[in-house]
Amino acid sequence: MSNLMAASSEASTSALNDEEDAITDTPLLSNAPRIQERPRDNQEAILKRARPLTSLVLYFMTIHFLLAFCEMILVAPLIRLFENSLCLSYFDFPVGGVEEAMCKINEIQHPLATIRGWKSMFDTIPVLLVAVPIGRLGDHHGRRKIMALALLGVAGSLGEIFVVCAFPKIFRLQLVWLSSVILLCGGGLNSASAFMWAMASESIPAERRSHAFYYIFSAFYVAELVASFIASVTIDISPWIPCGLAMGSVLLCLMLLAFMPDPRTSPHSLYSAILQDPTDGENVESSNKNMKGLSRPQFVTGLVSALSNRNTLLVIPVFLVGIFRYAMLNLLIQYASVRFGFKISRGATFYTETAFINICLFLFLVPRLTTYIRSKYDIRPETIDLALVKMSVILLALGCLAIGLAQSSGFLPIGVFIFAAGFGSRVFALSLVSYWISDDAKATLYAAIVVLESLGHAIGDPAIQQIFAKSLSFSPFWQATPFFVGSGLYSLALLSSSFVTLGHRAELHEETLSEND
Repeated sequence: MSNLMAASSEASTSALNDEEDAITDTPLLSNAPRIQERPRDNQEAILKRARPLTSLVLYFMTIHFLLAFCEMILVAPLIRLFENSLCLSYFDFPVGGVEEAMCKINEIQHPLATIRGWKSMFDTIPVLLVAVPIGRLGDHHGRRKIMALALLGVAGSLGEIFVVCAFPKIFRLQLVWLSSVILLCGGGLNSASAFMWAMASESIPAERRSHAFYYIFSAFYVAELVASFIASVTIDISPWIPCGLAMGSVLLCLMLLAFMPDPRTSPHSLYSAILQDPTDGENVESSNKNMKGLSRPQFVTGLVSALSNRNTLLVIPVFLVGIFRYAMLNLLIQYASVRFGFKISRGATFYTETAFINICLFLFLVPRLTTYIRSKYDIRPETIDLALVKMSVILLALGCLAIGLAQSSGFLPIGVFIFAAGFGSRVFALSLVSYWISDDAKATLYAAIVVLESLGHAIGDPAIQQIFAKSLSFSPFWQATPFFVGSGLYSLALLSSSFVTLGHRAELHEETLSEND
């Protein structure tokens, strides 16, 4: 799964580096050459001792692993628990329960898709309501404390879902929608992940941040690989086993937050290193002021400035369609169960395949390939990022089409392989837009992207589920309609990104240099 507020949190802490000329404008996924080369002695010392893998980075990798583990291990078990609750109610709670194979009828799958679709929408509402105020609380009172608050909200939300599913005779399944209300306490896993990225962004020097983020980002897919495997093995024994492990991962993450060192006082933190140099007192004071966040007029002004860039507008469709990645993968479990008779535990292996592919891509292939291309052919990093965006969207479109056209279960893994290879579209797009937006507008734009993606989830997730619910009454071929729709949306995003031009980078650099001189 994917993290909606990660980009906003990274951008909100980039103000710490605004006064540091030597580390200006570093994108998320490339070691771009700095616009200016005027390092000071203390900065050189910082960068020399900032290694990609430090104890602090390992902390962040562990936290990201636990957050992703909680999210991913719950996907298949919750589908099974929801299905079982509806199935027991439909068959009037027979003694001994109901076999899973008897629950694949339309009278159960249709309401299952509807309930899951609306729950997806309701889960995004807390993000929209509390994202900005919770972010400002984190700036003022410490991100670790507010992240802990978000995790407590996640634990409460899971508890409500588990109670409803454990007592289907007492509670109607629709009551799981109330779990979204509890997520108003902190904003849920998305907010928790956002604060984790914010802490990482402020404590890792910009010159080393790109590769450190590769490792932190790869922890998500390691967790997906482990969680999907455990879920597929344990769900047939009891879906409550992976549910218990999910709750355990939340509690363990809370304990880790309590014992980990403060990222801003870590010896590997850029902020900490600057504090050690008394000549940088003005920079520290400026950084502290910037951390308080943007006022509402500044937010609006920065947003208008960011959206005035033509290239940024052309990339926005990539963010919008990118939200369907895990919605499609989530739907695939139910689709394969209905169309090809897969057990839900077997459908969970699609997440295992996705995780394995992305671990290979982001931990090994992409970092080495981009570094080789830039050093061998002297290609601008934004050119590489744009190419990666287009390639990722193409793979997403082809993967959806391949899944939809698969006429037997043997072809599904091929479609999933192609689809999963395009999961980096959002990260590459975030890296790309960082070249076109001024420093004072980046945080605003990233926040706007997060809100836009949240709105997309609120509309798109239930829409896809409703399309699937309606298609259940069609012929087997047209039951794949949601995947054909997804392929069409990705094709539109590819068309939009095809009009992006990179001819203004030199002018941007000249303007930036003249402003600082």
